[in-house]
Amino acid sequence: MPDGFYIFYVGKRLSYDNQLCTVRYIGEVKGTKGEWLGVEWDDPTRGKHSGEHGGTKYFECLNQSTATSASFIRPARKYDPFRSFAEALKAKYASDPVQDPSIHIVFATKPGDNALKKDPLARINQPIRISGKEVEEVGFDKIRKQLAQLSELKIVILDGLRMDRSVARLREGMEEWEKGLTDVREACPKAIELDLSRNLFEEWREIASICEQLEKLKSLRVEYAMPSFPFIIPHKLTPPSGNRFRDISITAAERPRCLAAFANITDLKLEDTLLPWESIASLTHLFPALITFSASSNYYTSLTSHILNPAITSLTLEDNNLTSLSVISSLASLPSLRRLILKSNKISIITADSSPSPPVFSSSVTELDLTYNDISTWSFLDALPRSFPGLTSLRISHNPLYAHLQTPDGRPMTPEDGYMLTIARLSCLRTLNYSPITDKERLNAESYYLSLIAKELAYAPEKDAPAILESHPRYKELCEEYGEPVIARERGGVNPNSLAARLVRLHVYLKDSTENQQVELEIPGRCTAYTLIGMVSREFKTKPMGMRLVWETGDWMPAPKGVEEEDNDSESEDEEESEVGRVMREVEIVPGTRSVGTWIDGMEATIRVELR
Repeated sequence: MPDGFYIFYVGKRLSYDNQLCTVRYIGEVKGTKGEWLGVEWDDPTRGKHSGEHGGTKYFECLNQSTATSASFIRPARKYDPFRSFAEALKAKYASDPVQDPSIHIVFATKPGDNALKKDPLARINQPIRISGKEVEEVGFDKIRKQLAQLSELKIVILDGLRMDRSVARLREGMEEWEKGLTDVREACPKAIELDLSRNLFEEWREIASICEQLEKLKSLRVEYAMPSFPFIIPHKLTPPSGNRFRDISITAAERPRCLAAFANITDLKLEDTLLPWESIASLTHLFPALITFSASSNYYTSLTSHILNPAITSLTLEDNNLTSLSVISSLASLPSLRRLILKSNKISIITADSSPSPPVFSSSVTELDLTYNDISTWSFLDALPRSFPGLTSLRISHNPLYAHLQTPDGRPMTPEDGYMLTIARLSCLRTLNYSPITDKERLNAESYYLSLIAKELAYAPEKDAPAILESHPRYKELCEEYGEPVIARERGGVNPNSLAARLVRLHVYLKDSTENQQVELEIPGRCTAYTLIGMVSREFKTKPMGMRLVWETGDWMPAPKGVEEEDNDSESEDEEESEVGRVMREVEIVPGTRSVGTWIDGMEATIRVELR
């Protein structure tokens, strides 16, 4: 194209100073002379407005998360040159060696090595030896030469290289993109993984024309790829956007070619493309072997009824704007879905007001990730098994629910306590936050949960008992497993918020002591575990790190199935035969800043000291 000759149209992808954008408007702007290009920047913080000037709206931006994603640019402004696939590949993996005259090579020689002293450059051709073994010297030039073997590349990352593939766009009178293209096959025929993020593609057939030539391709990424920064980027930061397609339609003649081009791809990422869900869903049906799919960072607030490829087993919808599970009810029809990642959304409820009933997903869904959402009530977790009947693995950290937990008497609880209650409330779980749940952990969690329910009933008026039990759906089941707790309601008892309620009396004794060493301590419940361990170590004249504190709860209950007697730390050799098959719940007070009141229930407790 001759210099100074430009062709612009709405939807054209451009780059100015390595900042990608899409043309959204061509025409005059009131109060100015001549024509302007209204562009939407891929980086939503790059512009100055959202498509308006002087109170007049000239165009809409696809990304409406910010009001600074657009600018007006003169058509005469020179844009960055485009690259073909081969040019982008060479720019990334076969760039020219760096010649830096400021770099000097200095060789260290052994004393008496006169030859090298006279001619240090003689060292260049000498083998390098370390401890008598010859080693290979690897520098930037050598690495660059290895990468420059483009025909051997298997993982090809071409993000942010201003790649344009107009040769594959549909032209007037054509029913399919040009046949016989071989540029990609000749450049890197062995590619297995391909990243085409942050480029200048406009039509989906451009992607297909590349994949058509890579018979071994298994993984395709067409999204925004975060560049490397010397600092940690918060997970909620909205990054610059990815590819912006103006046309993803496929003609009847092109469909068989697309199915063949994507026939072996099992992993697809279409993140931050801002494509509507209808378009996203239709594209997945062009991938016959698709198993793993991601549509993160597309600002979805809900999903339409359009169905994804039914073969998908792992689906990621991270960093969208979903607010409930009912807005993704269309996913419930996926028969093979096993893993669903909903991290970094705004989910707070199961069912929205407009939904008559909660969605019920396939029992094949066993893994669910709900981290970094807005879940704040236990009722949400209690309802999860109804929506996910096959659920066995859950990630639930970083939700408001765990920020302000309290015991029934008003004492603060830690997130670790919250995770223990999560285990107790969800009997279906086998893994929580990637950690397998052992039989002993479940035993401690469920007995602890049952004691909290009993305490809540004890502090509340008897008339409130039905409402309290309704908020604990597993209460009856736990009573059948461990026995119904005794509810002791005392009139005129100590106010749980008074000073007296904040003092805990501890009976501390040294295990296996011949002198029957024991002591009584009365401490505020807010004292840390570190403080308690220090006090006990002074009383028994032992090193703090040389002992272990165990709270003996005194709660005996039948051992659940799967818990072997030898796994029960509370059973001693001289235990009466009547206690066989029963376990006492014990809690180790682990050194830390956690308060004693969060470890121990009640106003009195017996602490066993075990020397390590």
